[in-house]
Amino acid sequence: MRLAALASARPAIAVSAAAAAAYLGTLGNAPVLDDGWVIFENPLVRSLANVPRILREPYGFGGPSTTGGLYRPVTTLSYALNYAAGGRAVWGYHAVSLLLHVVCTVAVLALARRVVAAVAPSRAGPAALLAALLFAVHPAHVEAVAALTGRAELLAALGALASLHLAATRAAAIWRLPAALGALLLGVLSKENAAATPLLFAILGTAVPSAAGLSARPGLRTRDGRRALAALLAVSTALAAAAAVYFAIRPGTGGAGVPVASRWFGGQTRAVVLGTMSRALLEYLRLLAVPHPLGVDFYYASRIPFMPWWSAAALWSALAWGSLLALGLFSLRRAPVRALGILWIFAALIPVSNVVPTGVLMAERLLYLPSVGFCLWAGHGLAWTREAAARRWPGRARPARAIAAATALALLALAAKTVQRGAEWRDARTLWEAELRKEPLDPVVNNNLAVAYTAGGDLVRARERLQVALRTAPAYWRAHVNLGIVEQRSGRIDLALRSFATAQRIDPLAPSPLFFAALALADRGDLAEAVELLARAERLAPEDPRTRLWRGRFLARLGRSAEARAELARAAELDPADGQARAELAELERGAPGRSDPPGDRIHP
Repeated sequence: MRLAALASARPAIAVSAAAAAAYLGTLGNAPVLDDGWVIFENPLVRSLANVPRILREPYGFGGPSTTGGLYRPVTTLSYALNYAAGGRAVWGYHAVSLLLHVVCTVAVLALARRVVAAVAPSRAGPAALLAALLFAVHPAHVEAVAALTGRAELLAALGALASLHLAATRAAAIWRLPAALGALLLGVLSKENAAATPLLFAILGTAVPSAAGLSARPGLRTRDGRRALAALLAVSTALAAAAAVYFAIRPGTGGAGVPVASRWFGGQTRAVVLGTMSRALLEYLRLLAVPHPLGVDFYYASRIPFMPWWSAAALWSALAWGSLLALGLFSLRRAPVRALGILWIFAALIPVSNVVPTGVLMAERLLYLPSVGFCLWAGHGLAWTREAAARRWPGRARPARAIAAATALALLALAAKTVQRGAEWRDARTLWEAELRKEPLDPVVNNNLAVAYTAGGDLVRARERLQVALRTAPAYWRAHVNLGIVEQRSGRIDLALRSFATAQRIDPLAPSPLFFAALALADRGDLAEAVELLARAERLAPEDPRTRLWRGRFLARLGRSAEARAELARAAELDPADGQARAELAELERGAPGRSDPPGDRIHP
């Protein structure tokens, strides 16, 4: 009781502490999933001198070409600032993500208090506290907070929430509405799903007008209603214009969203997109209410096969989520907080529902902003239930205390699930072993677990996982590369070169097969051929410092010192935070021979 009283007296501190405590264990987590190519292998991140390029290049410029249609310069700039401050020290990136989650949690607290105070002032404090605590510890948020690349979700949500707050309180100061537009633009430039903010504001103004800074319920019947409607449309239009700036300044990509080759529904009919996303939408709603089991993208993709909209599963899903949507619409008058929560979820999911093609079917990280609506609804519902119990049994504290105890236990259980799931993100091996238990035949899961096993020197289990991956997906070129690495480390150079050649045939534009084949040739003593392969890899990926570093090493061992110095100098220029190339360049200048020690990162992600 004393703890509850303290939380009620200092709610911002309480929810901040809850959000921080749930994720403190992730500060030491290693990079996983896309963290490597989006951050540490991205040449734009390695120097603040690249800021002008960050503003004009696609997101993940240094990674796979499949993300070429994305533009998230604010997120990339935040990584560059992290890199400038601490280089590859991963805890600094996690600390920023944790701080952003704390700030978003406090923003949810403020939003919930404002919304409920407009409807039922007596329960505004408890409802806001419960909503923010649920947001702080909800297990569906783990991917957004624990994965370094989840920062895009955090920044987009923060931009959206800040924009909504500033727009709703625009009457307090003349600068607030322009600031709301700026916050939204920063959010959209962090990730595209913040573009739902104008619709979220329109829903807020319709469900709870005073919380949106309106003096009356928008409508056409009365003069005050028409004025409120005009104000709502004006602010929503201004927010939409701010979001539209993203599309005006985004670099040309030859089409909306990600390139055709990487779209999840590439080649599928509209009927299949609608049917499959109907099932995915129901899965999103399930995750909000019952966040178990949890998994990465591949887990949900395996659970939800392509299906046309008239299939039984798609129709049943549409009936289920359509009923919830109808409940939200019919609640606008009598239960505005419930209506706001439900409609918020659906509106915030629109940008990730493949209306505009994306590269993923569904993912837990995409629930970060939509979950705000669920937390508002649930927090208010719990506060209402406790208040109703006190009214029904006046003078009896036991029912209200039982509800409070059950709520506390539920929050603790969710927090424990969040901590447990965050521990599964500790490193690549832990994560992929957890995923393998759910999807033992998935080729990507098996490939990525093999990478982790290889890094730990467990070549037998790595080979087993790669054989499973290639039986399931024979054209998976990354698995061929990783199998070649395993064979090379096992001393079977000919088998390794055969695997690299297969990968190269499958994707002639991929530089990795050439790079690793060059290292294998060097192990066999064919330095001249290795140098030529690295030159080809450089032409495919001219800003990869790793290729430059190894070509410089091999050139030095061949006695071609001038060329070696040029390559090492270019490697140091491409990655200023990595002192290895500079150190080897200094050794070469002193006349020391080129290095021949094996690399520590020969594994393809």
